[in-house]
Amino acid sequence: MKGKKIDGLKQAVEMLQGLDLAAQQAVIADIARKDPEMAIKLKKNLVTFDDLQYLTVSMMKRLLQDVPLDTLGLALRGCSREVSDHLLGMFSTGMKRDIDDILKGKPRPLSEVMDAQSKIMEVVMKLREKGEIVLSKDKSEKMV
Repeated sequence: MKGKKIDGLKQAVEMLQGLDLAAQQAVIADIARKDPEMAIKLKKNLVTFDDLQYLTVSMMKRLLQDVPLDTLGLALRGCSREVSDHLLGMFSTGMKRDIDDILKGKPRPLSEVMDAQSKIMEVVMKLREKGEIVLSKDKSEKMV
């Protein structure tokens, strides 16, 4: 271990990624009370469900190979309108209708929605590690 440098921010982000969404938010809120700048750095480096807005159509197709449509529809109940609209814009009319049916279905507990988002993010992180999808928050860099 001698002489090896450890990137604390990277390690903290990796640990946060291992938590479910509610736990991530709780930890970051606690950190924000003690060190607001660190909380901002962590949020900036943390991959969240909202980051799915940076997927291309081909990356979304790849994601849907491992994520059932009903799980995605349930997860969309808990995200921003911007993200939901972006993702729905990638789908065919038939798929949009199927997801819309899920969105307009009977109310579901928030814990189920958060669980669906967590399941999707597990898949996203695995695909990201393999290099099969890229989540670039830098809008100036066009993904092809």
